[in-house]
Amino acid sequence: MKIVCTMACLILCSLPGFAQEVSEADKQLMDAVRSAGGQAMPLAKNDARLSVAFHLSDKEIVDDTLAILANSQSIHTLNLRGTKITDAGLAHLAGLKGLTRLHLERTAVTDAGLAHLAALENLEYLNLYETKVTDSGLNALHGLKKLKKLFLWQTAVTEAGEEPLKAAIAGIEIVPDFRRDRERAKMEAVRAAEDAAKEVEEIAAKIPELTKAGEDAATASAAVAKEAEVAQLVLDSANKVLEAETANLETVTKSLEQLKANAATPKEALDAAEAAVASAKTEVEEALKKVEAAKPTIETSKKAAEEAKKKADEAAKAVEDLRKKLEETTKKAADLKVKADEQK
Repeated sequence: MKIVCTMACLILCSLPGFAQEVSEADKQLMDAVRSAGGQAMPLAKNDARLSVAFHLSDKEIVDDTLAILANSQSIHTLNLRGTKITDAGLAHLAGLKGLTRLHLERTAVTDAGLAHLAALENLEYLNLYETKVTDSGLNALHGLKKLKKLFLWQTAVTEAGEEPLKAAIAGIEIVPDFRRDRERAKMEAVRAAEDAAKEVEEIAAKIPELTKAGEDAATASAAVAKEAEVAQLVLDSANKVLEAETANLETVTKSLEQLKANAATPKEALDAAEAAVASAKTEVEEALKKVEAAKPTIETSKKAAEEAKKKADEAAKAVEDLRKKLEETTKKAADLKVKADEQK
């Protein structure tokens, strides 16, 4: 990492006009930072202010390490994230009047250390994530009128500590902002309760319509089932007629055979018997036609009845599901209302 930083610095130093912008003292400071295990380089080609970082160092960065930075007016950004510095180390930063961005996250800094930052009048960004800072420590920052962003995640700071700081520094953004987050949570809770209540009304409004549709489907199913029942009766009746006509044909056919077997049977009797057989055959054929004609009707009626029953069952289930959803949504709305009331 130091090699990359050194090469970058050498490249920048070779650019036209760069040497005139970086003072000899700052060059020496950059060398000292690199020797201590950190990184240091100008912000840009035409901006000689320095960005100094120790968070990626392969050396242990402690309080005494920061002594090389004391009273420098050129340091714009300083990153000490995750280093071993304590409150004592921050004393070396008190004279960094040009310091604009400071990373102190995951260090051992406490309220006592923040007192050393009170003179950093140009500080705009301060990260105190996962430090031991409390409400009391924030009092030292009230004079930093240029401070725009302050990170306080996983610290002991509360809303009671943040509000005086927000009053002291106009427009400062604090993360997390307890009051803002609380108000947002309150607003979201109220909105959620209102949305749930509206959903209850919408579901309740749908139930009568869906119930009517279910009743209509049930009525239609009953009517179609009745038609299927009538069709079945017609078919049953046709089958009975066919059975009777078939039995009659068998009877007259047997009678004809008996008459034929008796040589003494008069011709008139045989003619009459044959005519009866012919008539019986005609009746059987007519009865069979009626049975065959009734079969498609019963099949169509049964299919229609099954479909109508399915629709009626689906409609009934839809009503049941909607009523269950209404019950669940009503409970949800009540719970959200309680939660919203608790936020007030």
